[in-house]
Amino acid sequence: MTRTITTLILMIFLGKILIAQSNQLSLNSGYTNQSFYSMQNGEVLNTSNQDWDIAFSTGSFSSTIRTNDGKGVELYTYQLGDTSAWNNINSSDINNLSELMFNTDTSWQYGAFDINQTGGFDYGWGIYNLQTHHLIGDSLFLIKTINGNWKKLWIKNKISGEYQIKYADIDGNNEIDIIIPALNYSDKNFVYYSLDNDLVLDREPNKEDWDITFTKYMTLYPTSQGAFMPYSVTGVFHNDDVTVAQADNISSPLTYNNYSLHTFSNMINTIGFDWKLFQGSYVIVDDRCYFIRDQLDNIWRLTFVNFEGTSTGNIEFNTELVGSTNLEYSEKITTLKTYPNPVNTGDKLTLVYELKSSCSKSMVKLYDVAGNEVYNSRLENNGLRLHTIDTENLNSGVYIISINIDGVQSSDRVVIN
Repeated sequence: MTRTITTLILMIFLGKILIAQSNQLSLNSGYTNQSFYSMQNGEVLNTSNQDWDIAFSTGSFSSTIRTNDGKGVELYTYQLGDTSAWNNINSSDINNLSELMFNTDTSWQYGAFDINQTGGFDYGWGIYNLQTHHLIGDSLFLIKTINGNWKKLWIKNKISGEYQIKYADIDGNNEIDIIIPALNYSDKNFVYYSLDNDLVLDREPNKEDWDITFTKYMTLYPTSQGAFMPYSVTGVFHNDDVTVAQADNISSPLTYNNYSLHTFSNMINTIGFDWKLFQGSYVIVDDRCYFIRDQLDNIWRLTFVNFEGTSTGNIEFNTELVGSTNLEYSEKITTLKTYPNPVNTGDKLTLVYELKSSCSKSMVKLYDVAGNEVYNSRLENNGLRLHTIDTENLNSGVYIISINIDGVQSSDRVVIN
């Protein structure tokens, strides 16, 4: 009871300081920029989005490499040979490209270079060596830079947190072999690189300093024939350790605060691009708002107000602090662990948890990186318990395990080999 009262007093105090705020930021004409935004502190950084081609994850145990696909970078696998075919590539190969590869828009962990994963120790662009713990590149790529120049590219390895890459013009001229010291940027999610300028770029804020980013990205867009095609859109991703809930059919979204009725997701495109519709000019979906749980477990309501499109890149939205879930969640669960992680296909994934008897509805769900639900089950309440998930019918890859307790969600990453 004391904890609840303390939380209420805190929220009343904060409410006097952090009242509803109208915000405007700009991606500039033609969406040339990217904006990183903190729910607590406003816009943290507004930077050019036209000076990089590929981005390397900085995590010690991550191999993700993304492309600037939303701004026109194109990536294709060279399918006529392995890395020994480096000198065989020529300009005629541009006329026989494989399928376009682009970043998954549901997770930061799957970039365009990672799409070819086949499971096990295949990471898409390279193979993990169990003896040396090195990632060794086994594929060649053709890439069109943001400036429209074609290159051949080989991600040679990742060793001790450093990526080594080799690239050249399609005809073999201007060959460059360089090491990207990703670990030097461990306070960021990614470090960036320009192929045309041979330049490493530090262009994003510290990962603890922002919650959402406004940017261009590639998605699978529905066509009038019911199919889907890759298409560049302007929208919003959220950071790791941030979750978002979408509330639809709300009569007064600028004042609606009942976030507990909505499920929070760590799919980074939960806000995405479809909060606006193009009807000759852009129109905001006026019965929708979003609840953002930031890295401090504060809950913010975000409501879009206006979007001016490519002529200015101006975006207007309303934000307000409406709650906190750090105490709500801790009062319902005292233990949570998933093991083994990674888990081998066919083995059992075990969830260890302890829920309080006051919980009325508890669910566990498993999602693949495309956001498809592949497993769901209720959890028993009251006491320390084990819950097992059979992985026999699941493909190798990265999954998100989500625990929802009376509308409060916690998620974690699970790897199935």
